[in-house]
Amino acid sequence: MNILVNTIQLANCLDIVEKTLPVRSTIPVINNILMEINGREMIFSATNLEMFVKVRTDYQCEEAGRILLPPKIIEIIRHFPTDNVNIDINWDTYRLDIYGGSAQFHIYGSDPEEYPLSFENQLTENDGLNIDKKRFKKMLRSVVFAASSEETRPAFNGIYFFFSSNLVSLTASDTYRLAIKEGKDNNWDFEDNKCLVPARAMRELLRLLSDDSGDILLVNQKNLITFKFDQIVFTSRLLEEKYPDVSGVIPKEYRTRITVQCNIMESIINRATLLAEGKNQAVNIVVKNQNLEVRVSAQEGSMEESIPVEQKGEDIELFVNSRFILDVLKIIEDQNLIIDFHGEGGPLVFRLVDDTSYLYLVLPIKKVN
Repeated sequence: MNILVNTIQLANCLDIVEKTLPVRSTIPVINNILMEINGREMIFSATNLEMFVKVRTDYQCEEAGRILLPPKIIEIIRHFPTDNVNIDINWDTYRLDIYGGSAQFHIYGSDPEEYPLSFENQLTENDGLNIDKKRFKKMLRSVVFAASSEETRPAFNGIYFFFSSNLVSLTASDTYRLAIKEGKDNNWDFEDNKCLVPARAMRELLRLLSDDSGDILLVNQKNLITFKFDQIVFTSRLLEEKYPDVSGVIPKEYRTRITVQCNIMESIINRATLLAEGKNQAVNIVVKNQNLEVRVSAQEGSMEESIPVEQKGEDIELFVNSRFILDVLKIIEDQNLIIDFHGEGGPLVFRLVDDTSYLYLVLPIKKVN
C-alpha cells in the first residue's frame, strides 16, 4: 500500500500523540504508535495506560489496515526534506519504505494485535457535556498550575471537577495554595457529578487545546474521563483518592484589601526574584499608607520597590513565595487585581475585580530561611 501525505500534516499528527508515549515501559507494545487507515481517514493513537490520545486526519484511499509504528518515525518525519512524503507499507512484514526527494528510510513496524483498546471504545456520548472550548481552556489554565506534583500527596496531584445543574467548578491545590474557578451558564443542564483528574493529564490536554472556536465534549464515566474536540480524543484515568473539602480554609472577611495593576505588580515581583533566595524564593510584602512595597534581602544584596495602591483596612507585613505570586499573575488577563490579607499568619487571597468566579489563595511563609 502506498501513502502520499503532506509532511507537515503527518508531523502534526505525530506531535499530538508523542507526549503520551511512556518514557519507560515494561510493556513493549505501548512504546509504539498505532496507525489505522480505514479508507476515509488516518488515525494515530498512543497510550501510557494512564492517558490515551487519538487524532484523526482526512485521507481518501481504497485500502485499510493497522500497524504499530516505532517512535523513531516521529523524528524521521519531523526532519523530512520534502513537502510530501511517500510511505509504502507491507502489511505482511510490517515494513515501511519512507521516501521523498533524495531521502529514503526503511523501518520496521510491528503487529498491532496486542495493542490495548482505546478507552474511547468503553464510553458513550449520551452522558457527555458540551462546553465552549475557549472557555474551558481558560478555566483549566487558571487552576492547573496550583496542583501538587509530589507523589506523597496523591489527592493533591489532581484537579477536582464538580458539576451541578448550570455550574462547572475546577479546584486545584498543593496544600500551600489553592485555585478555584467556576463557570456558570443557564443553557447548561448538568447532573450532579464529580471526579478527580490527574493534573499531569490536564497539563497535556492544555497543550492540545487550540484557541479555535467550537465546543469540547466531556464524557465522565466510571474511572475515565474523555475530552473530544477538533479531530482529537483525549482520555485519562481518574484518581481514586477522595478530595478534601477546602471551603473551610477560605476566610470570609479580610483585614486588609488592596487593588493593584497586574502588569506593574508582575514586573516588580520579577525583579525581586533576581535576588530572592532559598527554596521558597521569599519576598517581603509590606502594605502601608496606600503603598505596596516589595523587599528582598539576600547574601548578594537587597532591593526594595514600592507602588501606590488602593488600600482598605490595616497595614500588613509578611513573607510569601514569589513564584506563587508570579504563577497567578502570568495567567490573569484582567488589568486590575484585588489582594485580600488576613493578618500576619493568614492567607493572601487573590480575586478579580470584575469576576467573582475565580479565587486564588496563598499561605504566607512563617519563617524565612
